[in-house]
Amino acid sequence: MNGKYSLPVVKAVDLIWTSFDKEEIHRGYAMLMQAAQQGDADALCFIARCFMGEEYVWSGAGFATDDASASKLMQKSALMGSATGVLCAARSGNFTPAVQRGMPFESFKEAFEEILEQAERGNAFCCYMIGNVYYWGDYLLVEPEFAKQFKTEDNYNAWAYPIAKEWFERSFNGRICAGWGNYCNIRKSGLCDIRQEVFEVYFQALAEISPVICGNYGYYLGHEKNNPEAALAYYIKAAHRYDIQSTFNAGCCYDEGFGVERDVDMAFNFYEIAAIGGHPNAQWQAGYYYFDGWGSVEQDYAKAAEWFEKAYQNPQSDDRNRVRSAAYLGICYQDGLGVIQDDDLALEYLQEAEENIDMLWNPINAMVLNALGVAYYFGRGTEEDEELGYEYFEDAAKLGLEVAKEHLQQINQPGMSEHESHKPGKEIAPFYQGLAERIREAVEKDLREVLDQVGEEQIYTAALVSDRDCVTLFLAVNTVEYLNENDGPDSESKWIPDEWGYSDGHHSALVKLSRLLWEHHDELPSESYFFNAVISAMKQLKDAKAFGDCSEEITCFVSISDDEEAGHMEDLSAKQLNSAELVAAFLKRDR
Repeated sequence: MNGKYSLPVVKAVDLIWTSFDKEEIHRGYAMLMQAAQQGDADALCFIARCFMGEEYVWSGAGFATDDASASKLMQKSALMGSATGVLCAARSGNFTPAVQRGMPFESFKEAFEEILEQAERGNAFCCYMIGNVYYWGDYLLVEPEFAKQFKTEDNYNAWAYPIAKEWFERSFNGRICAGWGNYCNIRKSGLCDIRQEVFEVYFQALAEISPVICGNYGYYLGHEKNNPEAALAYYIKAAHRYDIQSTFNAGCCYDEGFGVERDVDMAFNFYEIAAIGGHPNAQWQAGYYYFDGWGSVEQDYAKAAEWFEKAYQNPQSDDRNRVRSAAYLGICYQDGLGVIQDDDLALEYLQEAEENIDMLWNPINAMVLNALGVAYYFGRGTEEDEELGYEYFEDAAKLGLEVAKEHLQQINQPGMSEHESHKPGKEIAPFYQGLAERIREAVEKDLREVLDQVGEEQIYTAALVSDRDCVTLFLAVNTVEYLNENDGPDSESKWIPDEWGYSDGHHSALVKLSRLLWEHHDELPSESYFFNAVISAMKQLKDAKAFGDCSEEITCFVSISDDEEAGHMEDLSAKQLNSAELVAAFLKRDR
């Protein structure tokens, strides 16, 4: 019951709700904390608003949502005599009977009038709150008898919206943007006349203040004013101020050639920034680029699966984004693309994608159907059901998927016995199912002997090496001591596995596995399948700290002996297996 805000609260509110600068916002928050410690009830209310989500504070500020703590602070603020706390408690569901009995105000109306006085004196945030009281119908708490005058909600809104409009405009004049969404809804309702030129003047003015509204203004220019070039300019402007939605929208513009010449590389740059910022659709787009290798983005199944997983798990993902993420994850887990092959998990994702397959497009819908055919026909993750599996292959083939047609041709090949017709094609040969786990087990056995040889020496690198035909595997390990004693720390041999000090022996588990690889070479699904399995096995070992307690400090990679593509494979695998710091050092090596 202070009559007006203290100067620290006025300054803090200005910083938090008009600066849209993370550092300035947190400076304002620190001021609120200090004021609250000195017993400022209004400060408690504004602190609570910081933890009530993006409807109450700019998401770019980085405040974690904490409804329980916010509720306690809001109620305490009202009980300590903050009129702002009372109005905000009513709006946020915290105006409980206990708060109403315990607050020092005689009524909600008394608290409202205190805020109204500040609004009339020009406090912009108070103008916004008064607008909200009318807009949301909380004014019926001020004048309960008014409820009898309005037979319907529209009757009330027709009376209240023009009043709310005026207060919101006064808040905009004071650079408070929080009421803009409500103002737009008033305009759309048709219950209050807002002239087009007035609307656009406020829209453009607030776009210069709020990065969120800046992005919204870009969308308005592009889709209502048919000015895609201006839309992109505002998206980029908002993106530079860390608005994740606008960053994603800019990516879409470059991806679709909307207002600019199509540029998939530029699109990916924006998508990746938005994905890192947590935008669910951008996370899916990043996965999509890595899965297929669009533009200058190299195909990387591990990164693709990682982004698809983030998109799938993102609580802000809508149904479509979850379904398309599940579709690609199902493919990845069934074929071991960038992940440890897991038929059970693959089937779960594929079944989820099938339930909403109308949300998918060709060819991913056909890929899902084909993968379900593989699962049921060959009993991968479920019991064999040849009839159902065959139907899935037929459905995928009708959509034009060549691999599904190949499955049908193999199954229907004349002269094949019933048993032979069951056999998976190369990509799903029994020997290659669970290949990553088979490699991991072999390396784990051989590693015990290698570590005995290493003793107390410090391992700095380890590699799994194969050949272009994918029929041999050996483990190589080197230590700082061996390198210094034999070649020197700056020697080219530092990253050449053939010249390292330790490897598996002539009768190792990997030698035995290599013989099997040779015997089953004609069943090899593909080189990428094989090397993804090798990388996956290495990742399992490193994650399990198989190289010792310092496993995270060891640079691991996969190489190809005597092959021009060895450097590319080493780089690709190193990026998937090591920290950013280790990768940066590894990529600078002399080849």
